[in-house]
Amino acid sequence: MSTRHIHRLAARPHRLIGEALQGLIVSELLAPGRRLLIASPWISDVPLLDNRGGRFSVLDTAWGTRVIRLSAILRTLLARQTSVYLHCGPGAAQTRFVERLQDVARRDGTEALFHPRQSTHDPDTVLDHEKAIGGDDWIVHGSMNLTYRGVEINGELVTVSTDPAHVATVTTELMSLFT
Repeated sequence: MSTRHIHRLAARPHRLIGEALQGLIVSELLAPGRRLLIASPWISDVPLLDNRGGRFSVLDTAWGTRVIRLSAILRTLLARQTSVYLHCGPGAAQTRFVERLQDVARRDGTEALFHPRQSTHDPDTVLDHEKAIGGDDWIVHGSMNLTYRGVEINGELVTVSTDPAHVATVTTELMSLFT
């Protein structure tokens, strides 16, 4: 794959976005990159891998046979020395998610690799509204927030790309959120 566009209508949901994310996340866990970038105004601890049958247990033996959520994947990547850059909105749910990840990173000794940033609550400030998740050699971006509804239900239009020039362009733009 180089670049693929996935359009899901809310009236006709399908699993193509979730399946694409699952494949990219598995490849990231098998060969972790230098960094993982996430930009999502709304974010939750979305389930990304179904490990109830144990097929992904080799990726992290601590997971057990259960559905693996975003936070567990991020914890595994941090433990493998991947820097995680997370930009999200100012809501209470996003704050709780970031604080939980900061606590885990602190306990695991990986806090220097975790770079969270939240938009401000200031109503006069224009909020950053970018939506993407990407590694060193792949990117998923478009209308999708990284929530259960965004990954599984809502009408979304996303671009999935492994084209090096496309990935470099989008990740360079996303890194500007952290400066």
